Amino acid sequence: MPLLLTRLALLACCVLPALGIGVRTKHASFVASFMYACDASNPDPRVRTTYTAAGRPEPRAKGAAVEVFPFGQPPTRKHTPVGEVSVLASSGRMTVAELTEWAQRGARKLGGDAIVDVQCEDAASVRPKAGPVGLLYLSARVVRWE
Repeated sequence: MPLLLTRLALLACCVLPALGIGVRTKHASFVASFMYACDASNPDPRVRTTYTAAGRPEPRAKGAAVEVFPFGQPPTRKHTPVGEVSVLASSGRMTVAELTEWAQRGARKLGGDAIVDVQCEDAASVRPKAGPVGLLYLSARVVRWE
């Protein structure tokens, strides 16, 4: 019986504000309601870029095409290494396609024409560990066509 009364009292506290029935308090800003506050958008992932070549080419335009070559499928064109890019997902909802787009943005900043040896793994399984279990981690080399 006491459990039933407790539940009814809790239900009344939650329902009364929804019905417009006010509760008199000393403070005017009293609100007895529940608001779900989960942001549906993903924050930006963490992108790291590093130059590995002696020179630093000019960054490419934001709309410039950057080709993608997965690990084990090297490009047939002659190329020169420029740097490396890695992308750590900000949430478990990010896809490989989204991470690839962020890697392409990083490659443009390095002045690259393509990303090669693209690998996507769980962030906790790479060495050194890049993040917690369940987050994707993409790594690639950035190259420029000769």
